Amino acid sequence: MISIKKIVIVMIAILILNQIAIAQNQTKEADAIIGTWKMPDDWGVIKIFKEGEFYNGKIVYMKQTEDDGTPLRDKENPEESLRDRNVVGLQVMNGFKYGGDNVWNDGIFYAALKGKEVEPDFILQNKNQLDIKISFFIFSKTVELTRIDSLKNKF
Repeated sequence: MISIKKIVIVMIAILILNQIAIAQNQTKEADAIIGTWKMPDDWGVIKIFKEGEFYNGKIVYMKQTEDDGTPLRDKENPEESLRDRNVVGLQVMNGFKYGGDNVWNDGIFYAALKGKEVEPDFILQNKNQLDIKISFFIFSKTVELTRIDSLKNKF
């Protein structure tokens, strides 16, 4: 005959394993944003990665260059001392957290071409489409990113 103590131990073990499985699934969902994403009209590429509990992103390619053909500079930056740095290599996505339901938010996105910081939602529509939704009062704008495997043979 099985004792009550054994039944309780088995039930606790099942609950712990269930919680571990749920946590692993949430991590997998949250990490779905990680990858390389192409901006509209091929004008840029952002690589999204995870650091600790946060999701961040860097610009790894820009189609646009300065008039003289040199790499695009951060010339719209409100801080004058930063206006000479290259846009390629800038970490433009900082501190985003997975909020559930395929939405990452609570971070800052630096729109380098405008020199402005915004607090958008990143919404994963499917494994290959990521929307950046920026809201201003009653107005909103959505920028659609497309997943790419790598920069190799893409531009």
